[in-house]
Amino acid sequence: MKTAVVLLSGGQDSTTCLYWAKVNFDRVTAVCFDYGQRHVTELAAAERVARVANVTLKKLTIGALRELAGSALTSSGIPVAAEGGYKDAEAPNGLPSTFVPGRNALFMALAAAHAVSLGAKAIVTGTCQTDYSGYPDCRRDFVDAMERALTLAMPSSAGPIQIVTPLMYLTKAETVGLAQRLPGCMDALAETVTCYHGRRPGCGQCPACELRARGFAEAGVLDPAGA
Repeated sequence: MKTAVVLLSGGQDSTTCLYWAKVNFDRVTAVCFDYGQRHVTELAAAERVARVANVTLKKLTIGALRELAGSALTSSGIPVAAEGGYKDAEAPNGLPSTFVPGRNALFMALAAAHAVSLGAKAIVTGTCQTDYSGYPDCRRDFVDAMERALTLAMPSSAGPIQIVTPLMYLTKAETVGLAQRLPGCMDALAETVTCYHGRRPGCGQCPACELRARGFAEAGVLDPAGA
């Protein structure tokens, strides 16, 4: 029996991945993280999506990220902006202020530990480097490196660990098209929160809302969340 652990944030991409996993795996479970994020409504969204999808959701708390990471997602004193954050060779004006250093690495490591405890070998995540905010930890090179590291970190009987990224090379419009083909996914998307300010419908102005709106517009589809 093929089992997958899905990283479920409560947003559009992770929800689409959850429904993709339900089609491609025999058994699916999900995990979400309370890391002190400002928009805690995404945790409630993850719970709603898991309920609609009829999958078990495990919530883990990681307080250290809020203490260590200077990010607009963990500090109300930092404004949400598409640039101006940490300096990066590929971002002359700085990474988005919403980038949380180490977040995806930590999420994947904890998801792998959970997967091993369940006898699962696959972690499914919505990371994407085609239409994305510029986060370094959304790139394929990072995912490949984490996959190798996690396989080496776990007992040989548990591996190899596979990090599956169904959206890695899709545009946001293509992601919407995929969601339309997955039974039940569009209904679940009505429960999601993508907005960096934690609003549903979204604020319509933050980078996450703009990216989501553009994807639905280019796909010619109405956003079921009303964003």
